[in-house]
Amino acid sequence: MKKEERKMEKAEKAFEIYKKEKIKKIENNLKLQGISKAKFYFPITKILLTALTILNGEKIYYLNEKNVDTPKDRPIIYANTHKFKPDLEKISLSVNSPSVLVASDFKNSYKTISGWYFNTRPTIFVDPYSKEDKKYTYKMMVRYLKEGNDCMIFPEAVWNLSQNKIVLEIFSGTVRAALESNAIIVCTAIERYGKNYVINRKGFFDPKEILKKYTDKSFEEINTNSAYVELRKNIIYECNLILREKLGALTYEIWEAYSNKYGLTSRDSLKEDYWENFIKELIEEWPGYNLNDNIEQQFQNQKEKEQQEIELDIEKLRNNLSIDNLFLFTDYSRYKKAKNLIENYNNEDKIKTKVLKK
Repeated sequence: MKKEERKMEKAEKAFEIYKKEKIKKIENNLKLQGISKAKFYFPITKILLTALTILNGEKIYYLNEKNVDTPKDRPIIYANTHKFKPDLEKISLSVNSPSVLVASDFKNSYKTISGWYFNTRPTIFVDPYSKEDKKYTYKMMVRYLKEGNDCMIFPEAVWNLSQNKIVLEIFSGTVRAALESNAIIVCTAIERYGKNYVINRKGFFDPKEILKKYTDKSFEEINTNSAYVELRKNIIYECNLILREKLGALTYEIWEAYSNKYGLTSRDSLKEDYWENFIKELIEEWPGYNLNDNIEQQFQNQKEKEQQEIELDIEKLRNNLSIDNLFLFTDYSRYKKAKNLIENYNNEDKIKTKVLKK
């Protein structure tokens, strides 16, 4: 067995133990750990991350508010866009207090520098392939929030590698946790242009305002009473829609403000192999990252699944180009030229064959 395979086997065993411990803590209402450690390590990791940023020749720019004024008596959920591996570190540099992190990178970060960084703060690792573990991850997040701790989460759950979606479809756990714990949500968008990072946040989102629009009942009441199932669904749906729109708007503001500066003004200005190189560079930043996981772990409704099936079919056609399907991928004039060339070649081949037979 190779070294990497042995390491992954150990990581899988450690993850199973971790998930069982998580259940035990929630079911027995045991003390949640890591808060005092986070307060100790937070200033240290900020100094280290700042030094690393400078040594790498990187810069962080802020659009709108670096620090958002929030109610002092309510916990904060930092809900961020997700584009590349260092976005967690750069966003963490932009806040002034430690927070509990929700992440799905236990195996890839096991016994690594990233794993050490995760362990400097309370990190709730989730198994995206386990419904049970998702349930207990959510319960642990709510407990941390109810005890007055801030949390950091990436609602898209995976890197946004879409070529046409500003923000992927997002899971509803962020807004549900905010409603259940009386937290407010601070949205953060991040983009990267070479070694320049741009962070954008503006104000905060209070899901309780949406709750009040629908009912004067508490979320706890409608969350525990089966008579309010549809009401709860409608509230969560609208909150989730608003959260995604806010993340999208913040991202678009970065594009508008920085596209001219970095020359990314239109798709026409990109090289043909831009996307392939972009994906390749991302994967190189995170050894062990699996693109299939990216697809399988993101939120998918039925329309999303149908769209992905269409895209996979198109990719298969691209990888098996012939004169019969070439017209799908080029303009008519180029298709006609290619078809004529092939027909002429086939005709010449037939003539040569006849001559040889004679």
